[in-house]
Amino acid sequence: MMRRAFRLSYHGRPGVVHVDVPEDLMNGKTEAQPLLAPGRYRRLEAICASDEQIAAAAEMLAAAKLPMIHAGSGVIHAAAYSELQAVAELLHAPVTTSWGARSVLPERHELAIPMIHIKLNQAVRTSADVVLALGSRLGETDWWGKPPYWAAASEQRMIQVDCDEEILGLNKPVDLAILADLKIFLARLAEKLRPWQNKMPLAERRKAVKKLQTARSKFRQKLDEALQDNRAPMNPAHVAHVCRQVFADDAICVIDGGNTAVWTHFYHEARVPNTVLHTAKFGMLGAGVAQALGAAVAFPGRQVYCIIGDGAMGFNLQEIETAVRNDLKPIYLVCCDRQWGMVKINQQFALRPVKTMVKKSLPREETINADLGEIQFDKLAESMGAHGERVADPKDLRPALERCLAANKCSVIHVDVNPVKHMWAPGLIHFKAMHREPKGK
Repeated sequence: MMRRAFRLSYHGRPGVVHVDVPEDLMNGKTEAQPLLAPGRYRRLEAICASDEQIAAAAEMLAAAKLPMIHAGSGVIHAAAYSELQAVAELLHAPVTTSWGARSVLPERHELAIPMIHIKLNQAVRTSADVVLALGSRLGETDWWGKPPYWAAASEQRMIQVDCDEEILGLNKPVDLAILADLKIFLARLAEKLRPWQNKMPLAERRKAVKKLQTARSKFRQKLDEALQDNRAPMNPAHVAHVCRQVFADDAICVIDGGNTAVWTHFYHEARVPNTVLHTAKFGMLGAGVAQALGAAVAFPGRQVYCIIGDGAMGFNLQEIETAVRNDLKPIYLVCCDRQWGMVKINQQFALRPVKTMVKKSLPREETINADLGEIQFDKLAESMGAHGERVADPKDLRPALERCLAANKCSVIHVDVNPVKHMWAPGLIHFKAMHREPKGK
């Protein structure tokens, strides 16, 4: 039974398999079964595409006017970061990602189109004539690959590569479906592309990418205007921005919460592959508390920090004691606005839309149980043996982080953020649209 479970966990997309074991078997005595080497009960060799498929993909991409790469979390599972970058550079193709694949390519790279640039992502996806989709099912955070967020299938050729055959052509018709391990596929594709270098329209692609870079810079400048607001309680933009200044480039950033997650994504920059951890699809609150512990166990030599909302932190706060007991040293930054912000703003628009637009926030009595009381997360952390800090002024955040690092143990910073600004997180209109059915076919 357990061998079958392990075999299933490696079949297609790797994942969790639930096994129910009766209590009498779990707690009873039985004769131990021999442990077989993995190769004796499951396939170990990676799935490889045929030479013909790789050659066809190379030819389609080389001939394209403006190819693009859309990377999903399959790139992370395959650890195909350098291979992805090599192919992108050979093609001079812009790279977008699913929300679950953030950090597959350093976001300072000229070809990176970070997913927070939502309109720019849409511009790339509607203008590209050939798409190389890697380890992505083109799900809800990708608007299902449909217009108006992508070009129509009749106007855009699609190469989809995945290790799970169920994903190929699932949400958007494909012109070339390839079942393969991404790391091996990309390495072989790069070899096939090199002879095409002098035949590709690279000058035109560089010109197009230059325009994308300009648009990306302008949007970043607009976002960073929020960092000029130095009042207390602080503008939430400061939290991820200051963390990026303090922590190492390879530090693991865990993101959890509703509006807190939105603010963090918009003001965090992924500089090293595989450094962002969050629940991209389901958005479960509170998962980040334990995710940070898992990251600390998996990478004991790297810094781990978690930016999390106060509502989300309340779900699994007792894991701070787990961290202390096991000598794990993540740093939690709890953005406290004392409200269920995403719920509250939806209630406001449903109940008092005009007043909401004018006042930005309604009093407690005009929403339904969307406000929270005071919780001193720093004091709770100290009661469990962790280091605690509390800040409200942006200028105090960096010194607090430095004291946490010096404490050399699990730490919690209670960060008082402006509740109205926190509720009006950037890009809210796009998140609403993401959960609607796209108009195109």
